[in-house]
Amino acid sequence: MHSRRTILSAVLGTALAAAAPAAVARAASGTTYYVDSAAGNDSAAGTSAATAWRSLARVNQQVFQPGETVRFMAGRTWTGQFAPKGSGAAGSPVTASSYGTGARPVIAGGNTVPSAVLLENLKHWTLDGLEVTNGTGSTTWRTGVEVRAKDIGAVPGITLRNLYVHGIDGVGQVGKGNIGSAGILVNVRGNSVPTYFTGMLIENNEIADTRAYGITTWSTWMQREGWNSLWGELNIPSAEYGPFTPSTGLVIRGNHVHDVGSGGINPNQVADTLIEYNTVARATSTTTNVGIWWSGADRTTVQYNEVYGSRFGGRGLDCTAFDADASTHDSLVQYNYSHDNGGGFFISVSLGSAPASAVIRYNISQNDGNEIFTFSTNTDGVDIYNNTIYVSPTPSRPLYKIAQVYHNPKNVTFRNNLFVNQANLPYDTAGITYRNNFYRGGPVPPDTAALTGDPRLTAPGTATSRTDLAGYRPLSGSAAIDAGLAIAGNGGRDILGAPLPATVAVGAVQGAPGSIGAPLVSTTMGTGQGSLAALVDGSEATSWASTVSATLPGSITVDHRTVRRVASVTLATHFGQGQGLTRVDVQTWDGSAWVTRLTDAAIGWSSNTSSVERRTLTLPAAVETDRLRLVVKAANRQWGNVALNELTVA
Repeated sequence: MHSRRTILSAVLGTALAAAAPAAVARAASGTTYYVDSAAGNDSAAGTSAATAWRSLARVNQQVFQPGETVRFMAGRTWTGQFAPKGSGAAGSPVTASSYGTGARPVIAGGNTVPSAVLLENLKHWTLDGLEVTNGTGSTTWRTGVEVRAKDIGAVPGITLRNLYVHGIDGVGQVGKGNIGSAGILVNVRGNSVPTYFTGMLIENNEIADTRAYGITTWSTWMQREGWNSLWGELNIPSAEYGPFTPSTGLVIRGNHVHDVGSGGINPNQVADTLIEYNTVARATSTTTNVGIWWSGADRTTVQYNEVYGSRFGGRGLDCTAFDADASTHDSLVQYNYSHDNGGGFFISVSLGSAPASAVIRYNISQNDGNEIFTFSTNTDGVDIYNNTIYVSPTPSRPLYKIAQVYHNPKNVTFRNNLFVNQANLPYDTAGITYRNNFYRGGPVPPDTAALTGDPRLTAPGTATSRTDLAGYRPLSGSAAIDAGLAIAGNGGRDILGAPLPATVAVGAVQGAPGSIGAPLVSTTMGTGQGSLAALVDGSEATSWASTVSATLPGSITVDHRTVRRVASVTLATHFGQGQGLTRVDVQTWDGSAWVTRLTDAAIGWSSNTSSVERRTLTLPAAVETDRLRLVVKAANRQWGNVALNELTVA
């Protein structure tokens, strides 16, 4: 088994952008600057839309201060490199965003610069709402957004948000990508001052059509466990590498990475990283790479992601959805949906003597190909439990094994997993312990408590997205229900968000339909008429009303008892002008605290009759949550109470 690194051969371009004009320093002011490539004037003040600057050269000349903002005119394009100067401060970042209406402003590298946007040795910077390109016929490797640091110590507070990065070109065949090229590239160089990023946030971006990577990070501060240098195509001198000093607290969330040549999301030299709610599609070409992979990484959590379409490059190659690669420890891979990946679901690679200590739990793999699980290069200490693996009887891609062993893995355990193996694939056994798994179809490996037969799933193989996995729920009477081993620290919920009972089911989904129960509703305003259950019973003919003496603000809380996507809340009521809610906050539960999604949302009602009216409150962005709360700040109280017939989320 060889890592994808061995097939990368292109050399990272090192050309630098043309020198910017001499820097102009300013005192901290919280000033907002405006840039308009059509109507701006570089001799103007730049502090209003009417006095906007024109060029990137003028923007790059400025030394920005904490709290300042530079806004690019919507619908305009700038060719060249945006390489700002000046750092923000904690709680007071420098921000680059847009103004006006229309399409995002475009920073187009135009093949004239290695990176269209370059944040170099900057702290507390936010990029928000820009479009970035750097392509069309390049003869060298290009990058969209590059965040670079060298020999400056801790680098806090970088946020990359709501960017559309695409058309990032490179040489050679797509899929033989250079890890120095990406839609978003974060890198650390140097070896005189240990340097690392802290608290970086990369969220809600779209990265598409890149010849190399989607999102990647790496650092020359990486030496440990026999891993002494990075990939050859970077051409980094051997003297530059230093001892392992990871970037910490990186969050990669809510991104859509698709149609990239060499790996979708790939953090390296990191610790305490969270990768969640991303969609990665078609992240490799016909050669080796992975949808989401991490290396030189400690305590990585990968959850609630959907990965599909990684192309099959051949047996023994890394073409999977997920990969805990070299020098990784304490990885947690949970609540993910993997499907239609040519190379399989998961691969583990470990170097050195320390165990990988990876936990793979409550994931669903549907119609992945090749080798569903692969264990390579001294893999040690991987615990795989309560996953559901579905393989069609008529697969559309090459299939070989459920579990494939390379290079002497040890301490690999499969427990409580449900295999719907309709292609009759075999299982390797060297270094692997099987216990209490459910097998439908194919051979059964040596398992100390194997379950066999029909698990009676609702509609296996029919899932269309990560939020459409209920077809894997076992029906009433299934032998999978209550058949699982007790596993300490099992996360407390299944992939649908249902709380785990004392005796769990085998597989990623608990119980029979309806076992979760109806949503639970509570209020601080009491019940004077009707019932709280009426708010979620699906009928607008039933209702709830508070006590006459209810104090505002008050709250109504709905616990759906399963994680679901919430984009809007619809309130239905009769006698709206007499007792309808008129001003509310909408909050959702993030697992540890309530987060306000809408503040002081105003609601108007047209009538005061028995006819039911409906009002929909749309959240700024869809949220995955199991609980929702309305904080009722004001209401019509003609009769003293407040009332509601139905509360619906969509």
